[in-house]
Amino acid sequence: MSTVNKFGQITGREVPVWSVRETPESIDLNGVWCQVRPLRPDDAQTLFHEWQSIDDDRDWTYLKDSKPTTYIQCINYFKKLSESHQCLYLAVIDKRDNLVKGIFSVNYTDTENGVFELAEVNWTPLMKRTQMSTESIYLILNLFFNRLEFRRCEWRTNIYNEDAIKSAQRLGFIHEGILRDKKITKGYSESISIFSIISADWPVINKAMMIWLRKENFDDRGRQIRKLKEFF
Repeated sequence: MSTVNKFGQITGREVPVWSVRETPESIDLNGVWCQVRPLRPDDAQTLFHEWQSIDDDRDWTYLKDSKPTTYIQCINYFKKLSESHQCLYLAVIDKRDNLVKGIFSVNYTDTENGVFELAEVNWTPLMKRTQMSTESIYLILNLFFNRLEFRRCEWRTNIYNEDAIKSAQRLGFIHEGILRDKKITKGYSESISIFSIISADWPVINKAMMIWLRKENFDDRGRQIRKLKEFF
């Protein structure tokens, strides 16, 4: 909703009461299917073997980093990520076996405007297209929108990363546009598609995800009974 100022100019929605958003000192979130907590160097023990079980590096094409080729490289890589001051890297733990099945990051440097970003999503094959992939994102969205009262979540990805684009759209993110030739990544020019969820969108998305994630929405083999989009 827009407003009109004393000069007759149309402005955005008025926000009369606002303060810089607080950020969590740490994140440890538990859902039905997974736990989300800060990434640790010792998580390399599980993820290195999962990554090496894949024949090629196609899952890393659109990520800023390359897949570690040795176990020591993986430990050092996780150490670097866990010490990052740019964003918080998180591990997704499968509650069935307490093993790490994927990682992603949350950037919340724009606390003045209440904006956070999900980035560097890297699921192993054991996590892709499972309840965990949806619930891990839901837990973070719920934390930042409901508890910390942020206003906006961004999801940015390469315009050719079809899997990430489909994931964003499935989760209810709205496509806002393209930043042409925004970055150079691994020697290639990269144009970025921007998606977002804002606080006004969140109640509907929140309800849809909560219903979809219920155990009764899955059969005894873990297959969904109704798709997420049916609850929007």
